[in-house]
Amino acid sequence: MERASGQVSPTGARLARAREYLAGNSPQAIAHGLEALHAAIRGGEAEAHCLMAVLLGMGVGVRQDWSQALDHLLAGAVAGSPAARGQLAVLAADALRGGPAVDPDTADPREWLALLESVRVEGWTAPCAKQVLSTSPRVVVIEGFLSAPICAWIIGRAAPHLAPAKVYGANAKAAPGDAGRTNSAFEFSFLDLDMVMLMARTRIAATIGVPVGALEPPQVLHYDVGQRFARHHDWLDPGLLAHAADIAARGQRAVTFLVYINAEFEGGETDFPHLALRRRGGAGDALYFGNLDPSGAPDRRTLHEGLAPTSGQKWLLSQWIRNRVVL
Repeated sequence: MERASGQVSPTGARLARAREYLAGNSPQAIAHGLEALHAAIRGGEAEAHCLMAVLLGMGVGVRQDWSQALDHLLAGAVAGSPAARGQLAVLAADALRGGPAVDPDTADPREWLALLESVRVEGWTAPCAKQVLSTSPRVVVIEGFLSAPICAWIIGRAAPHLAPAKVYGANAKAAPGDAGRTNSAFEFSFLDLDMVMLMARTRIAATIGVPVGALEPPQVLHYDVGQRFARHHDWLDPGLLAHAADIAARGQRAVTFLVYINAEFEGGETDFPHLALRRRGGAGDALYFGNLDPSGAPDRRTLHEGLAPTSGQKWLLSQWIRNRVVL
């Protein structure tokens, strides 16, 4: 263990310090965070490799490099990180279509290396085949966008953190929903992301044809029986002062991308009343739609509703996409 000021750093302390710095999200804070993160890795904090993998995958404070990101995931798995082992196993199962499992407690680095070598980044960076349901406004579905292991992992990451879903108010701030939105949700902050979510977001960006920097933080939505999100638009209202300022700073919400990440429910369709269109995908299927008309103005025909499930629980991955890259 490394020493600082004559004291032995407790296990995990350097990683906690790195996370505190990185939450500052300024160039100086990121530089300090990277320094603390490197110290954590040198000090044997296995979970630090997971965070370094995310920074490398996103290109935050370092040059974006998928190969090095996966190497850190491997190093974390070999060092005993449960998070690294879980991510590597899920990514390998996706690549192998549910191929051979690995003992999560194995200390044999060869087994983790074999999983790493099965992961194909190019499979995540290529656009997916699409089926167009409506050309104006554009509504598209993609079957099998995410595999069952990826869907299960995302649900597992979000489930412990669910809270009442919020709505984006006239002041451009998220606030608890009213009777019109009764479901729960979890929004992944930068420090909540992992390599599985990074890969999913990379596939979304590649499919839409935008840089990953145009994506807002992803959310997982959960609906119990009877819970819904009443009719609404996802675009920001340029007639509202706070919304106009947000659009000027970060761009308009041009696309909504949804992935149905489970199938054990009835009802719960996404309904577009102006289009006479109602859709419910199977587990792993995606639905996305453009929120703007060809001139770039909000398209009121995109009014939609998240209908309530009549049995079971409905889980969705929700990703808003701006028409401007947010750095």
